[in-house]
Amino acid sequence: MRKALLFAPMLMLLLTACGGGGEKVDPAAELQAQYAALGAATMEADVICHYADELRTYTLLCAYTPAESTVTVLAPANLSGISATVADGKLHLNYEDISLDAGGYSAAAISPVAALPRLMAAAGSGYLTEQSEETVGDRTCLRLACDLPDDETTVYTTWFDQETLLPLRSEITADGEMVFEVAWNRFEVTSQAAPQDTQAAPPSGGGQPEGEQSGQTAPEEPAAPAEDASQLAEDAWTEAEEAAAYASAEE
Repeated sequence: MRKALLFAPMLMLLLTACGGGGEKVDPAAELQAQYAALGAATMEADVICHYADELRTYTLLCAYTPAESTVTVLAPANLSGISATVADGKLHLNYEDISLDAGGYSAAAISPVAALPRLMAAAGSGYLTEQSEETVGDRTCLRLACDLPDDETTVYTTWFDQETLLPLRSEITADGEMVFEVAWNRFEVTSQAAPQDTQAAPPSGGGQPEGEQSGQTAPEEPAAPAEDASQLAEDAWTEAEEAAAYASAEE
């Protein structure tokens, strides 16, 4: 069963933003702030590579951090186990005990193993060029298109589920031509710093379930850790909404 773990701070932000009396926020800016605060994540995706005369599909597992990511090929079977380290625009290939410096890659000719880390960089710090509300399967998504400072001709577009804020699908284009299509299978946050934009949110009376409000203020439960509410929120969304998001996106 494919499974993803929601950003707990994102969920709390979403519940706050849905309240009645608070200030309205730019969902794209808030989403980018959350991804900019991402410290580490484990993700899996199917990547379709558009070459001049053929299409190739790879299933990739990525252990992501902003400074360095390790990407491992899961499929096809003849390439399974090959991994690469992506850091500072350079690739380092690894297979069993053999390590090979693969040099750098240009933004206009990104290696498939660099696609997922580049999409995360764009989600957190890219320059937003387009945003819209669209559907993937039967999920309502926030579509963000961004470029990165090293090459403004390469555009990184991701459809983020509006309920779980998880990436469902992505595209990378260069000079208007499709380079990669990405179908996300799994996204698990393993480390995240507290984003600056989410602090001291004003209380809002309407629209929030009592469970989430008491998780933040704990008026009746003495010494209840704030992280307990986040964990309860994660559990509530993980089994139902997140599994449904990926299943619906595949249809």
